[in-house]
Amino acid sequence: MQEIRLLELLSRVHRRLVRRLAPLFQAEGFSGTEILVLWKVHKKGSLRATELAGHIGIPPSTFTGIFDRLVARGLLERVPDPGDRRSVLVRGTPALAELMGRLIEAMEEELRHIFKAVPEDYYRRLMADLELLCRYLEQEEGESHGRA
Repeated sequence: MQEIRLLELLSRVHRRLVRRLAPLFQAEGFSGTEILVLWKVHKKGSLRATELAGHIGIPPSTFTGIFDRLVARGLLERVPDPGDRRSVLVRGTPALAELMGRLIEAMEEELRHIFKAVPEDYYRRLMADLELLCRYLEQEEGESHGRA
């Protein structure tokens, strides 16, 4: 039962943080899903469109509409996949890099404000514990993919 409680707590923290950051994205004219797409491309570089839709957890048909809007805004571009002629790679433009620079700066400022009441030693321990949890989950996930 503790595992479900952990999932609930992580979900509550995530929802509250997203709610606090949402006005920053909305001020730039983006939905949460659009920001997630932009963030993934910014962090990972070129990705196949189907792979990116999977990372985000949305159907390819939904992703296509989002992708088209972001291409029209000059933030993403379609690039032929040299490894698979049937696939399209999603790549960020210089305008995406500029936008993400502004958004990251604004998000960091808001997050500093949110977390300023958290004692420094607790914050460092929480970060270390969450990083360790991510490593365990990624390792376990890799092992389960190897069994398939």
